[in-house]
Amino acid sequence: MVNVFLLVVTIIMTIMLALASFYFLVYFQSEDDRNVAYGPKVTVVFGLTLTAVTVLMMPLDVANRITDGGFPMETMWEVVFSLHAGMAILVVPFMLFYYEAEDPEARVWRWWTALKYEVVTCVVMITLWIVLWFIWGYAEIPVADYIATINTTATDIPFDCLGVSQFADVNGTLVLTQGGAALCTRVINWGILRLSVTPVIYLMGLCSFLGWWLFVLFVGVGLAALPIDLLIEFNTRPQPIDLQEYAKQKMILNERAQKLLEVASKLGPDAHRSQDRRTRQTYNKFKQAVYFLEKDWEKVKTAYKERGGNPIKTCFAGFLGVLSVGLSVSWIIHVLIYVLIVPPPSLMLNSLFIELDNVFALFGVIAYGLYSFYLLFCLLKGNMKAGLRFFCIPIHPMRVGATLMNSMLFNLWLLQITSFALTQFEVTAFAAYTRFTAAHNIFGFQIEYLAGFNWFFDNNIFIYLLIVICMLTGVYLLAFPSDKRALDDDAD
Repeated sequence: MVNVFLLVVTIIMTIMLALASFYFLVYFQSEDDRNVAYGPKVTVVFGLTLTAVTVLMMPLDVANRITDGGFPMETMWEVVFSLHAGMAILVVPFMLFYYEAEDPEARVWRWWTALKYEVVTCVVMITLWIVLWFIWGYAEIPVADYIATINTTATDIPFDCLGVSQFADVNGTLVLTQGGAALCTRVINWGILRLSVTPVIYLMGLCSFLGWWLFVLFVGVGLAALPIDLLIEFNTRPQPIDLQEYAKQKMILNERAQKLLEVASKLGPDAHRSQDRRTRQTYNKFKQAVYFLEKDWEKVKTAYKERGGNPIKTCFAGFLGVLSVGLSVSWIIHVLIYVLIVPPPSLMLNSLFIELDNVFALFGVIAYGLYSFYLLFCLLKGNMKAGLRFFCIPIHPMRVGATLMNSMLFNLWLLQITSFALTQFEVTAFAAYTRFTAAHNIFGFQIEYLAGFNWFFDNNIFIYLLIVICMLTGVYLLAFPSDKRALDDDAD
């Protein structure tokens, strides 16, 4: 029987998340997109809601386990991630292709262009999915028969242990800990349990594996870049200027704008679709230079017209910088101590969530949500930072009241395709908090041990890459903290 209280809370939270997603769209959308592009807007609202619901489904899964809430969580996870796969493969790319093929005089051509690219995307992904599922559509789960001593009593109880590779094997002894106490000892026999997985589970695993590469790259960059950039923004906040200085800065910015207009005329209107690598790179540099021009103009206006801006907003920005430092550092320490050391000497953040849940369930949800949503902000920041420094990908900045729908759709696609990896990462990082949940059963056993992908997870390849990228990014940004305009020296 379904827990009525848990059901009501879930419905209310979903409605609130949908309203927050709609407000986000209205708050960030550009004036150029008002009263147009309704399809992309519906996609953005639904996609953001789906992403937020996915993050908070983990605390729901935990609460469902603790209270025997009656929710069919495994089915719910499969439905939610099927929607994520559909959004990432079908809906968002089509809307992005359609929006960027804008031509008011040739609407049919826009549909044909979007459909053409979307068919290619679907054929590649569906073929890859079906072929790999037929070949490797099973999980190879390590199994051990061993003798366990419970709470150091004299009673030896033999039983099976699944997924034992996550524990330590010391001199033939399997060490399983709970609250710091050793529960399992001498291993009798090792083996592999081959478990067939459904096509849906395999699709989740395939999307997770593909998403991991983007996840470790952009989150690794963002964990270092987000706190550093927030603190730099606070230290370089606009200061009040007089009319003479305002006129001077306005003239300088106008000269930059004229040079960029010349670059734009040379590139032409179809530069973003060019097959020439050098042209695309120049276009990406152009977008970066335009971004800095608009950003500098906003700072000049704030410095003169608002006398440096609202001090409350400034202080809040500084607070966010300090908070992000704490979140990034605690994430790195948690991964190093709890995930990479086997057996872990401490439960780290797991203890925080569990203790807060014991005080009041909502406190644990808030803490879990804070750390999870922070990773999403790091993901978007990492993508933006990579685009500002390296020009293999175009930037898609999110600016209040000035964000075009193609930028929203691109960032939404990034959230959709990495949501699988995010959930799997959290199942691993918060294994003590998520134990015995449906998410742990899906991501911690079936997907983690999928044939063909399990080597990466058994050896923590993605986790090590995440830490290495974060450390290298931190060193690089501390040495070169300022982002420079790409077209200042040569192309303008």
